[in-house]
Amino acid sequence: MENIGNKSCYPWVVAVSALFWSGLVFGLMGNTVGLYYAPVSAEMGWSITQTSFFMTIFPIVAGIFSPIAGKIYSSYNKTHYILAGVALVWCLAHVWSAFYTSVWQWNVYGFITGILGGMLMYIPIPMMINNWFTVQKGVALGLAACFVNIVPAICNPIITKQIAAYGWRNVRLTIAVIVAVVVIPLTLALVRKFPKDKGVQPWGGEAAASTSGAAALSGVKASSALASAPFWLAILMVSCLVSTASINQRIAGLAAAREFDPAIIGLAASCIMVGGVAGKFILGFIRDISKNAVFTGVACGCFGLLGCLLFLTLGTTSTFLFFASILIYGFGYAGLTVVPPIVVESAFGGKNFAQIFANVSVATCVASSISSLVYAQIIDRSGGRYEGCFVFAIILYAVFTVCVPLIIKLGQKLPRESAE
Repeated sequence: MENIGNKSCYPWVVAVSALFWSGLVFGLMGNTVGLYYAPVSAEMGWSITQTSFFMTIFPIVAGIFSPIAGKIYSSYNKTHYILAGVALVWCLAHVWSAFYTSVWQWNVYGFITGILGGMLMYIPIPMMINNWFTVQKGVALGLAACFVNIVPAICNPIITKQIAAYGWRNVRLTIAVIVAVVVIPLTLALVRKFPKDKGVQPWGGEAAASTSGAAALSGVKASSALASAPFWLAILMVSCLVSTASINQRIAGLAAAREFDPAIIGLAASCIMVGGVAGKFILGFIRDISKNAVFTGVACGCFGLLGCLLFLTLGTTSTFLFFASILIYGFGYAGLTVVPPIVVESAFGGKNFAQIFANVSVATCVASSISSLVYAQIIDRSGGRYEGCFVFAIILYAVFTVCVPLIIKLGQKLPRESAE
C-alpha cells in the first residue's frame, strides 16, 4: 500500500486489529444471538419473546453506559487494557450462559453484556480511526467496522451445524474459550490509542493534519446543538436506522419459517452479513470520493428500501431472489456504524463531535431495545410470519432517508465555534 506522507503503515494495523476486539468479541459472541433463539426456545419451552427479551435489556443498558464509556476512553489512554478487559468479561459471561436454565439468567446476561456493549459498539472504532487517520477515514472506518459482520458471516453456517450436532450449550462454551485465548493477547500487543504511543504519525502525516486541523476543531457548541431541531432529527434518523438493523437477528428464524435446511439457515444469516461488509466499504468509498454526507446517507437508505421491497415482491419466489433481497438489505444495514457519525459531523462540525454523538448513541440503544421487542411481537402475533417486520423496516428506512438532508442543511446553519 502506498505510504501517504508518513513513515509507517501501522495505522492500518490498528484498523485491522478491530478484527479481534470487535469482530470476535461483539461480532462472534454478540451478533450471532439469533442462531440460538430457536434451539433455546425449543429446549426450554419458551416463546420467542421470552427467549429474546435479554436483547431488549442489552441496548438499554448499553445506551445508559455509553456516556460513561466515553469518559473512560477520554480520560484513560491505555485503550488496549480496556478492550482486553471487556473481552475477558464477555468471555466469562458467555461461559456462564452455557449453563442457563432460567429466563432471569438470560436477562442478567443481557445486563452484563449491555455494559460491555456500551464499551464496544459505537465509541472505540470512530475514536481509533480519528486518532490514527487524517485521510482515507471513510475507507478505514469501513474496514474496521466490517469485521463485526465478516466474522458472523463466516461463522454462522459453522455455528448452525455445530448447534445441530452438539447442542447450543457446548457451542457457546467452546466459542468463549477460543475467543479469550485469541483476542486478549493480540489486543494487548497490537492496540494503542494514539500514533505517538508507537512513535509514528497518523495516516496522512503532518501535512494532512495541518490542512484539516482548523476544520476539525470548528463546530457547533454542544449545548446549542443538543437544543436544536437538527439534533432531534438526528435522534430520529439513527433510531430509524438502528431499528431496521434489528431485523438482522431474525434472518435465521425467517429462513427456518421457509422450511430451509440448517445449511440454508446458516447461509441466510451470513448473506446479510456479507451485504453489511460490502456496504461498509461502498459507503466508505462514497464518503471519501464524494465528500458528501447527504449522498452517502441517502445511498444507505435507498439500499435498505430496495432490499425490503425486493423481498416483499419477489424474494419469496426463489432461493436466489431471497438471498439477493437480504444481500441488498445488508448494504443498508451496513450504514449503522458508518453513516451516523458522518452525518452528525457534517451537520455540527468536529469540535464537539464526541459529546454530541455520545448523546445520539444513547437514543440508538434505546431504539434498538424497543424495536427488538416490536419485531418479536410482530412474529408472535402473526403466527410466526416475518413479512410484517419488513413492512415496518420500509417505513423506517423512508423516514431515515428524508431526515439525512434535513439534518445537514439545518445543522450547517447553526453558529460555529472556532478553535480556541
